[in-house]
Amino acid sequence: MWAVTRLFWGGAPPLSGAARTLSTGSCSLARTWTGLPEPKNTDRWERKRAQFGVYDNIGILGDFKAHPKHLIVGPSWLRGWKGNELQRCIRKKMMIGSRMFYEERHNLNKRIRYLYKRFNRYGKHR
Repeated sequence: MWAVTRLFWGGAPPLSGAARTLSTGSCSLARTWTGLPEPKNTDRWERKRAQFGVYDNIGILGDFKAHPKHLIVGPSWLRGWKGNELQRCIRKKMMIGSRMFYEERHNLNKRIRYLYKRFNRYGKHR
């Protein structure tokens, strides 16, 4: 069937299996590997590199009057704080739990229960 299709579309007649050419999978026009380039000798701790971009956000947004942690926008329980999801949910419950709607607080409590079980079973401390 393949031979008939190839002849129909104007291809060359099929060759026998013994007359096929072998290929190594690489093109003859490709560049050969010359090895790793020489490493550049740069001083990573020179003043220009070490201080690059340190005060950009303060200068642009706060006219050098504000600290970067005061420029963070987001929920009050997440500003300037980091931790895993269980810690985040517990912190949210402590800070705004009394002001949450019933269903949202219920879902948060369910998530805390699930994460507490999961961290106790599969956490890094095990």
